[in-house]
Order: sequence, then structure tokens, then C-alpha cells
Amino acid sequence: MTQPSKSELTILKVLWTEAPLSAREIQEKVGPQLKWSFSTTRTTLSRMAEKSLLRLDTKHGVRVYTPVESKARTLSGVMREFFDTVLEMKGPLPTAAFHDSKMLSEEEWAELDLYLNESHDDD
Repeated sequence: MTQPSKSELTILKVLWTEAPLSAREIQEKVGPQLKWSFSTTRTTLSRMAEKSLLRLDTKHGVRVYTPVESKARTLSGVMREFFDTVLEMKGPLPTAAFHDSKMLSEEEWAELDLYLNESHDDD
């Protein structure tokens, strides 16, 4: 799975709670925060779709975007890459530190724990 950039994560965070959204709706939510023009948002959305981070559908004649992967699956990839490449930590990870995150429900935290601690015997 391709890892999202910081700005792509900003878009994904909105979509995880409100998808599907049109490019215009996404721009309204992230444009001011990212200080982006509408064309920059559209370009980023297109690239995210090319990277298989987003799925593009049509709803009532309007193109809308939905994340391909769940929040927990995406975050586990980002975290695993950080732990592996930056901290050089292999094997199971201490996910209890993320349990109080306001971004994750109990179910999402359990899913994140599962993905982060999948068998890493080959590491």
C-alpha cells in the first residue's frame, strides 16, 4: 500500500468521517487549513486516486471520493513504516499508547492493534 503524505492524510481524515465527498466539499473542509486553491485540491485528489488511496464514484451526477482503506489500515501502514525505518523497531508494537486517541473509536483502536501486530516473524 502506498503511504499517504501529510496533506493526503489531512484529506483522508475528513473522508473517514464524512465520505463520500465531492472535490468542492473537500476543498471547503481542507482548503483553508492547507492554504490550497481548488485546483491544488483537485490535483491532489487525482493523484490520491492514482495511488489507490481514494476511490472515485459518481453520486447524483457528481464525482465523489471515498477512501479505499479503513482509517486503521492506513494508519497502521504509516506507523509501521515509521517504526521500521525511523526507530528500527521490528515485531509487535506497543499500541496502548494510542488507546486514548480522540481520532480512533474503540473498534478502530482494536483494528489498528490487529494490523500493527500482525505476524512479523520474517522481520
